[in-house]
Amino acid sequence: MLISICMCTYKREHLRLTLQSIARLVIPQGVDVEVLVVDNDEQLSARATIDAFQGDFPHQLNYYSEPVKNISAARNKLLEKARGDWIASIDDDEVADELWLLRLKETADTYAADVVFGHVVPCYPDHTPAWIKEGNFFSRKTHETGTELSSGGSGCTLINRLFLEKNNMKFDVAYGTTGGEDAQLFFRMFCRGAKLVFCKDAIVYEGVESDRLNLSYLKKRALRVGQTYARYRLEQATVAQKLWFTVKNMLLLICISIVSLFSYPVNKQLFLKLYLKALDKYGKVACVFSGAKVELYK
Repeated sequence: MLISICMCTYKREHLRLTLQSIARLVIPQGVDVEVLVVDNDEQLSARATIDAFQGDFPHQLNYYSEPVKNISAARNKLLEKARGDWIASIDDDEVADELWLLRLKETADTYAADVVFGHVVPCYPDHTPAWIKEGNFFSRKTHETGTELSSGGSGCTLINRLFLEKNNMKFDVAYGTTGGEDAQLFFRMFCRGAKLVFCKDAIVYEGVESDRLNLSYLKKRALRVGQTYARYRLEQATVAQKLWFTVKNMLLLICISIVSLFSYPVNKQLFLKLYLKALDKYGKVACVFSGAKVELYK
């Protein structure tokens, strides 16, 4: 069996660390590995790093370019070039635990899953403000291994490539500058009958970029996540479903906003979390009424 470990990169200085962690992986028995890197920078900024690894890298290492500034286009290039039965997706700012791939594959086999989402652990630079660490604003929701989900992200994920091929599915370029292209694809897989599960023992460590350690970024992210969620969840929804979604999130927005105001004098960390949650709800409602999109990737 062949597993394709895939990543997109764009002017990432941590790509070297990601590749080093892949070189140290424990490979499941009976599995061969190929590694694919798609450079989404027309200046080919990752080529020198890839060339430096080619000599003694333990796996076949393939480098491709996708000059179109669209993360979906870059991910689709990976789908086009990957030969594996499975695709193990990792971000170029993540470092994989040595057992990462082994745990993903074990979970896929145990639960007969088509997609397995792993556990992403944030790593903060030394100068991170205390309020960000205390608020744990960059941690992602975790679940017990085997928990079934309806969507997720692609940064620490094992995907049944043959399921994608059979159903002629790829990433939607309409989400290529807003993000959410991965969540949208996985939700479409779920709607087609794919089984998506979580594995808490498949771990990668993700570096948090310095320019994200501020309230401005957190606000923009919360709004974007809400909008993107509404976009892909309501693509095939009926009028009644859209109406219920809108009313529910408007009521939640009002309730969360009121509670956040009362929490401000007592607990500013709680206020901030509620404030960001309210922005998420606002993003959902705004998307329904205006179709507004926040672009993160340009």
